[in-house]
Amino acid sequence: MKRLFGIVLLFVMFVCMMACSNKYQQKQTDAGSSVSKRTEESTVMKNDQSKENTDILVAYFSCTGTTKPLAEYAAGYLNADLYEIKAETPYSSEDLDYNTSDSRVNKEQNDSSVRPAIFGKVENMAQYQTVVLAFPIWWGQAPRIIRTFLESYEFNGKTIVPFCTSHSSGIGSSDTNLHSLVDDSVKWKAGKRFGADTSEKEITQWLDEVGIKPFETESKGKETGERMFDFKKKTVMLNSGYEIPLNGIGTYSLEDDVCVKSVSEALKCGVRLIDTAYMYHNEQEVGEAVRNSGIPRSEIFVITKLYPNQFNDPEKAIEEALEKLDIEYIDARVIIGPS
Repeated sequence: MKRLFGIVLLFVMFVCMMACSNKYQQKQTDAGSSVSKRTEESTVMKNDQSKENTDILVAYFSCTGTTKPLAEYAAGYLNADLYEIKAETPYSSEDLDYNTSDSRVNKEQNDSSVRPAIFGKVENMAQYQTVVLAFPIWWGQAPRIIRTFLESYEFNGKTIVPFCTSHSSGIGSSDTNLHSLVDDSVKWKAGKRFGADTSEKEITQWLDEVGIKPFETESKGKETGERMFDFKKKTVMLNSGYEIPLNGIGTYSLEDDVCVKSVSEALKCGVRLIDTAYMYHNEQEVGEAVRNSGIPRSEIFVITKLYPNQFNDPEKAIEEALEKLDIEYIDARVIIGPS
């Protein structure tokens, strides 16, 4: 009898332990569904249109995906970097249910002191002079996490351009309320509301209207050709990103005093690019004309060449050219391939 009682007791204990274990696992699962932490930090997506670092950042917060495409429109047009503001604890659909009085967003929006934590950060905010800030409107105001973002960095002297997305509510007092969080030196542009169906053209037109122009990149100029030739400065942009003068003179067959006088007169007439070569036998004369021109060396672009018979010892060839020219440095050395 005692043995039977012991077996029954063990069975009851086993059942109780399993029940507790299941309850514990269920608790963990339920908690995970509502307060799970992010595992991937939000980082700045660098603009790949340019070799340089852009000075424009588009930062956006988008829980339901409405604001994101508009922020991407702005970043693409402005040649800007893009940064998504992500809550450390993601918002679930239950969190966003404004019909439930005790939902997360209702609690946050009803408490102006709440500052939801952001997961990740902008590593080099000092790089950016203009920040376009995009967010949805929640209950007539910007989400509290936007306040977290504005209070996390120094924006002194920068320009901030806010815009919001909403089905009906305007940007309202959220604009001025956010403005009050930054230093007086910040140039705060008046914000605007956009609907979910806003086109890229509407975004770019608005940015133009408020005076926010695209960051000018070298690659943009190369693609369109519009900025390759600068006729005011009389320069042309090379694929390497260097500018050279438009007006030049070649010195092939010019020798001795004829070379010196020809280059001197050309410089007087505004020519700023001089082409010489080891095989022209006039590097010394070109150097003399440049030195005696009275024009700052930095304004004159001198090209010489490296020939196949010099390939075995290019350093020596360069040193000889520098010695003959005697103009501190050579701006470009063209390599002549074997024919």
